[in-house]
Amino acid sequence: MHDSARPHGTLNRRRFLSLSNQSMLAFSLSQLIPITLLAEEQRADLPAGLLRMGRDVFPHAFISDHHYVQPLFGLLDEQPALVARGLDELQQQARQAHGSPFEQLDEAERVALLTDIENTPFFKAVRSSLMFGLYDNKALFPLFGYEGSSWEYGGYVNRGFDDLNWL
Repeated sequence: MHDSARPHGTLNRRRFLSLSNQSMLAFSLSQLIPITLLAEEQRADLPAGLLRMGRDVFPHAFISDHHYVQPLFGLLDEQPALVARGLDELQQQARQAHGSPFEQLDEAERVALLTDIENTPFFKAVRSSLMFGLYDNKALFPLFGYEGSSWEYGGYVNRGFDDLNWL
């Protein structure tokens, strides 16, 4: 029922819901824009071979580069010599075997090179960094279908037992 005696400037339920939805949309968009721009800025400083390696080790097309870049930068800060040496060796192997940098090879060639180095400390450090950087990132939980801890809700049987649809 419309109350014509009420002035247009007052806040009713419909106007409140409309403004709330608009505010949430604006907030959501404002959160996405800096992340994308930040990822583009950071990718310039990250060696292309390292990002390509990360995407080959954990290939998820639905995850943006930003989520790969963060843990890889952390690894670069923690172990710069290991990463520089390992990436240099990987690039040398790529050039010797295929005549191109690692990031320019096709997928099968990259996978073959990564298989050859999978027992090296460099590969293990990259894999470990990305494993925790991607799969322990609460922002990515919904993309993987993980709802978070189920302990608070009575355990796995009561929440989450049969929820995965991508596996």
